[in-house]
Amino acid sequence: MDSVGIANTFAVTSQAQTQQVLQSKMMKMSAQQDANLVALLQQGAENLESVQAAPPPGLGGKVDVTA
Repeated sequence: MDSVGIANTFAVTSQAQTQQVLQSKMMKMSAQQDANLVALLQQGAENLESVQAAPPPGLGGKVDVTA
């Protein structure tokens, strides 16, 4: 194998390694964004449950129709 072939092989190998590192970083970033979105949705659901569970005074679920 001549020096040009060795240099080409090294360049291709380096490029492949760089692509793998970038893909790994992008996947980690995507996973973190997904986790943040899930946390936001869970917080919103918990907020909604707490609002529905305890209505303010005077706005209960019962209506007085005895009058």
